[in-house]
Amino acid sequence: MNIKNNSKKIKKNDIFICTHDEYEDRHKYIDQAIKKGAKAIITDKNITDKKVPIIKVENTNKTLYQIYNDYYNNPLKNTNIIAITGTDGKTSTALIIKNLLDNYTKTAYMGTNGFIYNNNNIKMNNTTPEIKEILKNAKILQENQINNLVMEVSSEALLHNRCEGLLFDRAILTNITGDHLNVHKNFQNYLESKLNLFTKLKENGIAIINIDDKNSNKAIDILKQNNKKYITYATNKKADFYIKDIKEYNDKTIYKLIYNKKEYKITSPLLGIYNAYNLTAAIAILTTYNYKISDIINNIYNIKEIPGRTNIMYDKEYKVILDYAHTINATKNILEYANKIKKTKIITVVGCAGGREHEKRPKLGKIITDLSDYVIFTTDDPRYEKVTDIIKDITKNIDKNNFKTIINRKRAIKYAINNAKENDIVLILGKGIDNYMAIKNKYKKYCDKDVIEKILKKK
Repeated sequence: MNIKNNSKKIKKNDIFICTHDEYEDRHKYIDQAIKKGAKAIITDKNITDKKVPIIKVENTNKTLYQIYNDYYNNPLKNTNIIAITGTDGKTSTALIIKNLLDNYTKTAYMGTNGFIYNNNNIKMNNTTPEIKEILKNAKILQENQINNLVMEVSSEALLHNRCEGLLFDRAILTNITGDHLNVHKNFQNYLESKLNLFTKLKENGIAIINIDDKNSNKAIDILKQNNKKYITYATNKKADFYIKDIKEYNDKTIYKLIYNKKEYKITSPLLGIYNAYNLTAAIAILTTYNYKISDIINNIYNIKEIPGRTNIMYDKEYKVILDYAHTINATKNILEYANKIKKTKIITVVGCAGGREHEKRPKLGKIITDLSDYVIFTTDDPRYEKVTDIIKDITKNIDKNNFKTIINRKRAIKYAINNAKENDIVLILGKGIDNYMAIKNKYKKYCDKDVIEKILKKK
């Protein structure tokens, strides 16, 4: 017997719980659940005339959390949870925090790159999974005596109440520039979903806010209304952690950090201005746990490369960089970084996902062709759309003649690498270390990293 909130997954003798969010009310699937074998229904509405028992509760979302929290014996009761939300930088910031905290105490990570603890990495279907999976993973941490969890919290998770019942010790806002508008319908809904994270801080919780972001004041308003402490970081405004004099190189980033009226020199192995932001947010978090900033800075040298984020796959006669960038902001950021370190040309391989956000495609196409010397448009999770139609959308506002189309992504990458000349930069964008290609309703095995490695091996 299982308690499930997805009627499609109901099996004989399961209990169906009718959770709901702004766009989906699962009460409408009661009959489907009963037909599939549900032996009881948990609801927070007045439901009658069903062939199975109806259990009425005050709020099904909170009840789902309570059920699984009890089942796993309150697995988060001794866990410090650090939550990160934002359009870009969630994965990098979360993994930087994990890297730095691991120098002091065992820390786990949950997000786009999986559920990582000790030397284990368990893949997940969502950046932020359902509450059952969160608590199941938390039980594993409890059994392994790991008391720190850094987790990415997506806008969709907040929209669909996947974090209902959770309270966070720390919460970070990296930025809000707009994404997943196919789900949220408009930017205002997307913004409200993101900001909802800051209503879920514990009584003594602390937020870390990037005040260079134009929507940061809305997060701060929520924090003030709830009497919550917050710390700020920025490059353009006076902040608790003020970043200045950023110098970008092809193998490191150097900047000055002003904190408590003292200046610190930061030398980071992470590339680009965007990683100066991510690293600073991580430093700020660690100081809230009373770790000395001088010790934190000393540990920066040992930060590991973030898988799928500005990964240099090859750096001899030319450079090959793999990156997950797929939003407008992230794509612009990495292309601007590449332009700062380039000696000759930038060759970019990129596509757009199907079934979502048609409106951003022409904007992406314009940015990519403006900031690249040559572009190969290709496939990226087309789902039910034709790749040719997606590329037609991407290229419709382009006024340059510096691109071509190669539908097969492996061939597109091979073409880019084989045509790279001395000192060129080849950027492979969009999928990072994803291990699948979403085509129609199937997830076919595919990984950019594997493809690049095989091509380079044969050269």
